[in-house]
Amino acid sequence: MISIPQNIQELVSYKPGKPVAQIIEELGLTEWAVLWNNENNLGPSLKVLERIQEAAITSHKYPDPASIQLRTMIAANNNCEIDNVVVDNGSESVFDCMFRAFFKAGEELLTCDGTFVAVYIWAKSNKVPVARIPLARGYQFDIDRLIDSVTPQTKAIYVANPNNPTGAMITKDQLNQLIDNVSDDVLIIVDEAYYEYAKVISDDYPDSFELRRPNVITLRTFSKAYGIAGIRVGYALGDSRLIEALSKVKMTFAPSNLAQAAGIGALEDEAHMHKSVMLNKTALQQFYNALHDAELEYTPSFGNFVMVDLKEEELAKAVAEKMMQKGIFIRHLKAFGLPHCVRISTGTEAENALFVSKLV
Repeated sequence: MISIPQNIQELVSYKPGKPVAQIIEELGLTEWAVLWNNENNLGPSLKVLERIQEAAITSHKYPDPASIQLRTMIAANNNCEIDNVVVDNGSESVFDCMFRAFFKAGEELLTCDGTFVAVYIWAKSNKVPVARIPLARGYQFDIDRLIDSVTPQTKAIYVANPNNPTGAMITKDQLNQLIDNVSDDVLIIVDEAYYEYAKVISDDYPDSFELRRPNVITLRTFSKAYGIAGIRVGYALGDSRLIEALSKVKMTFAPSNLAQAAGIGALEDEAHMHKSVMLNKTALQQFYNALHDAELEYTPSFGNFVMVDLKEEELAKAVAEKMMQKGIFIRHLKAFGLPHCVRISTGTEAENALFVSKLV
C-alpha cells in the first residue's frame, strides 16, 4: 500500500455544496442574489472577452512562460521593473510557491486566526508549521502581538489587508510599525487581494509595495475588482531577488494563454474596474444601513463584503439558511474559524437591493 504523508492525511479536502442552480430549482426561487464568494458579480469587461477570443485561436501553442506583456503592464501600473513582478494561477498559487521558494525545515509561518483559510492549507500541505495568534478587537490583525511573537523559527509573517473574511484594515502606521520592528531576514507577506476596493474606501490604506522594502512581498489578484475569478490569474510584487526565486518554482507555463490575455484586457479597461469599486463603495453603505436597522453587529469593511457577528454558531448557521430560503446566498464562516459569523459579499445593484429587502 502506498503511504500518504501525515500532513496530507490531516488535511480536509474541499467539499463544495450543491450547485446554486440546483438549490434555486429545489427551492423554487424566482429571484436570488449569490453573495457568498466575494466575486465581482458585474463580471469581466468586454475588453477581457475580446482578448480571450483573440488568444483562443493560439491555444494549440504553449503560452509565454515569462508572461512578458502582462508583467510589463503590471510593472508600469506600479512604477517598477518587470523583474519586480511574477504572475501565476491566482495569488493563492503565488503564495503556495513561497513555501517551496523560501522555507527550510524547522522554519514556520506566523499569522493570526480568522484569516484566509488557504493560508493554513498551503502551509500544512508544504509541511510548514503555522504559529497563530488571536485577532485583536474589531477582528483586526494584532500588530503588537505579531511583533512580540516572532521567534528564531519565524521565516515569514502573513497579513491580509484588508482581511478576508473580517474586512478589517491595517493602516499605514500599523503596517510601518510591523515592518520597522521585524528583522529584515523575516519575510512579510501582505495579501492585498482587495487592494482596488480598499484604496477608494480609505485614504489611510497602505500600498505595501510602495514601501520598497527588500523583505516585503505584496500579493494581488485579478479575481476581485477586475471580475475574472474563474480564469485564475494573480501576481506578486517585490524585490527582484525574491521574485526570481518564486519564478524558479512556479509551473513553467502558468498562467495560461487565456489567463494572460484576460489580465491584459482587464488592465486595458480601468473604467470597468473603477465602476466595480464605486458600486461596491455604495453597496457597503447600503448594507451598513440595513444591518443597523436590523440591529445586527457588523465589522466595517474595506473589501467587497461585510462580516456580521451573530455571537452564536447555531444562530449564524440558521441565519445563513433562512436567507438562502429567501434566495440570498451568504457565507457561514465556520470553515474560517469564525462559526458565530456570516459574510455577505456585495453584488450588482439589483442583488444588493434584493438583499436589503430580504434582511428582516
